Amino acid sequence: MKPLIFIVLFVVAVLFFNNLRKSRSVDKGLRAADTQAAESFKKRVYNNQPDMPVGFGYKSQWLVIKTENTGEVAKELNLEDIQAANWSTGIDGAEDDYCFVAPPVKGWTIVVNPEMPDISDSTDEGPLKTIQHLSEKFGEAYYFGTHRVVDYHAWAKAINGEIVRAYGYLGESGETLINQGELTAEELKNHFVYTELDHEDPIFPDEEHVLKLSKEWAIDPLMEYKGLNPGVGLVGKRNPK
Repeated sequence: MKPLIFIVLFVVAVLFFNNLRKSRSVDKGLRAADTQAAESFKKRVYNNQPDMPVGFGYKSQWLVIKTENTGEVAKELNLEDIQAANWSTGIDGAEDDYCFVAPPVKGWTIVVNPEMPDISDSTDEGPLKTIQHLSEKFGEAYYFGTHRVVDYHAWAKAINGEIVRAYGYLGESGETLINQGELTAEELKNHFVYTELDHEDPIFPDEEHVLKLSKEWAIDPLMEYKGLNPGVGLVGKRNPK
């Protein structure tokens, strides 16, 4: 029996060390993947040749600021690893959780980042505190967000450091995230007045409402304008202060 016991113990030991070696190999691979992901932004190459504005808005989030000084906007957002990027490469790469500070359009600067926190986030990186800060510097700042998968639709308006209007709805949970301030003239004109889920005939926002209000308040994200000029913007990672 003893030889059999030794053989069994030997086989168990071999299997244990093989699995340990594989586990270490997998762990090493995961750490390498994490490092690669962390460095992906720096390795991405953006085209800095001016091109025409590119429409966006669906399944996205963006800020609009009343200024043409993109450099100052990037500074106020505390962006790092800044690179020049034209519209096509800037918008295309915005899914990598960075801010694309687009070239000015009709006196406005747009910042696109689909991965920014939603309107319910109360940190300094959240939309409300961000546009509140930007409006202190530039006078007017707006936030817009929409994502059809979870039925998220939101907007906010800040003037001279004060949030004058903020609305957000999450259809996935049937929850009004925020409804702050008086309805604006643009919301009333377009009948953007909503009910709660338990209403007899509930009325909810949709993605077209978000795009429409962005156009009414500030700028059309679809860029359906004539006579626009090519340009180059900036991309950068936001560094929490």
